[in-house]
Amino acid sequence: MSEREFIQINGGKPLAGSVCVQGSKNAILPMLAASLLPENGCSVIRNVPPLNDILVAFEIMRHVGAKVDYFPEEKTVCVDATGLNRSDLPEALTCRLRASVLFIPSLLARLGEVRLPSVGGCPLGARNLNYHYRGFARLGAQITSGDAFVIRGDNFLGAGMYLDFPSHTGTENLMMAACFSKGVSIIENAASDPEIFDFANFLIKMGAKIHGLGTRTLTVEGVPALNPVEYYAMNDRLDAGLFMMAAGIAGGKISIIGVNPADLRILTEKMMQMGVEIRINGHVMEVASPGKNLRPVNVLTCPYPGFATDFQPAIMALSCIADGQSYIRERIFDKRFSHVKELRKLGASIDLDEEDGLAIVNGPTTFQGADTEPDNIRAAACILLAGLACPEKTTIGNVYQINRGHFDIESRFQQLGADVQRVK
Repeated sequence: MSEREFIQINGGKPLAGSVCVQGSKNAILPMLAASLLPENGCSVIRNVPPLNDILVAFEIMRHVGAKVDYFPEEKTVCVDATGLNRSDLPEALTCRLRASVLFIPSLLARLGEVRLPSVGGCPLGARNLNYHYRGFARLGAQITSGDAFVIRGDNFLGAGMYLDFPSHTGTENLMMAACFSKGVSIIENAASDPEIFDFANFLIKMGAKIHGLGTRTLTVEGVPALNPVEYYAMNDRLDAGLFMMAAGIAGGKISIIGVNPADLRILTEKMMQMGVEIRINGHVMEVASPGKNLRPVNVLTCPYPGFATDFQPAIMALSCIADGQSYIRERIFDKRFSHVKELRKLGASIDLDEEDGLAIVNGPTTFQGADTEPDNIRAAACILLAGLACPEKTTIGNVYQINRGHFDIESRFQQLGADVQRVK
């Protein structure tokens, strides 16, 4: 029987010290896909952490014929897509990475066809890809489905496109496709997240013409070709938020280095409402908390600039130590409450109405140690935070999930004085 890895936390210790924010997975994945668009030459992307999702993306790129050289110590990747020669995406990889859909535009532009089987990622319920496919069809692609989606086309024309929901990957996909479509495309109800902004700047540096960044309406002028670039990806606001809430729940005082405060305004406000002290000094954030006697909070997840759904599980853990009832409403994903079962193992009292997307957290909780098995990145982060506040031993199985979103998490918490170990 093969050995299993666990994250083991012996909590109850306040945090102290400094930690650096990693590069943004959600900005880097579309950049990797777009790096296949130039017909020759090497693109270099910096600030790329060795997360599981990123490593799977590298394997997909190599499968379709790109040369990918990754230097984990330097957090740098070099991509040469001159030899792109396959349009089939392997199910063994796409089932592990929902962002596999981001490779559709590049393969369409370069090879005129792409075959995409099932896509994976976090099991968060209904995450419809139809608006991706409808957008490609508006630009002139032919789409057939059976055991896989097959998308073909070679003469794309700019068009008006509308997203029923301001999807992150949907916006990125249609932006990429519009870049190589003749004429002007308008994308209505586009996502406006900071990662979209950073990715659009990556495309603009390649030679794209994109207007309306930061708004819900993007205008894209098609260009004859895109060129390889060197680019430094933004830092990860989700990684920064995890450490903000870690200081909130464990207590103590830490400095988080490499923060863009504007990207974290709503989380900052909610945490300050709870009684956590946050001070901003340029791109360093200082977070101090007593780790107890916090005030309860009301949270409603919404598309950016609203409260991010990715922060919902972690702030639920934080609300467990508040004095009173917190109301947490999930309006993005219909299966974003899988962490509730795991929090209950640790002693949390949570009333759940999944149909209405409402969780009522009855605090304060005195956490007790338990073995947990969270099923997605953010659920794993939630349990890690609860473990920091638990004076007994907490273990997290399914370590692959946290490795998808946070690099070398145990070492980074150890440098803040936490007892977080990876064990077999």
